[in-house]
Amino acid sequence: MTELIINLTETDYKRLEEVAKRTDMSIQALIHDWITKLSEVDESYDVTQDPIFQMEGYESEAPTDLSVNIDMYLY
Repeated sequence: MTELIINLTETDYKRLEEVAKRTDMSIQALIHDWITKLSEVDESYDVTQDPIFQMEGYESEAPTDLSVNIDMYLY
């Protein structure tokens, strides 16, 4: 089991308490119930179709082999 500690504003905590009382559950049970209802990660998601993934890099006058020979350029 993993312990999770979160910081909530007083307003958010009160709202969470209200929902827990209305559903006749503890806050811990309520959150556990919400988590179990989350949908699984979609394994069919293709990251190559993500617009951020498709962004071109910034063109500069950096050497074309910079990523391969970074130590040579740093030292």
